[in-house]
Amino acid sequence: MTDPIREYKAVTAAVTDAVEALRERDLARAAELGHTLSTLDATMARVGDRVALSRAGVELLWEAALEMLWSESWMTLRPMPSPDPAEPATGLRKAPDLDALDAEVAARFAELADAVRRRGLSLRR
Repeated sequence: MTDPIREYKAVTAAVTDAVEALRERDLARAAELGHTLSTLDATMARVGDRVALSRAGVELLWEAALEMLWSESWMTLRPMPSPDPAEPATGLRKAPDLDALDAEVAARFAELADAVRRRGLSLRR
């Protein structure tokens, strides 16, 4: 026959050991998640800076294009269009390649500048 006191102490010791093991595992997982969070936070900050840089570049090229075309009185010049409303503003989707998009904007601007030069239009200053 077993002693109830010893049995109780054995059960509580096993429970205490299990709780301590869970606590150690949780602390290790919390440290891992903290590191992941700080890495993601730094990545998000870099992405935000990159998006702002691309947006500023596009705005500068848009303003330069408007300035080039200012003397064309027949042309209706408009403010820069908003992003495509068909593109979802939230949710998970593949991030665009900003380098490729910036290159495409620069190429279209170069084409416009070339067309303006060929027509003999002068830059307004």
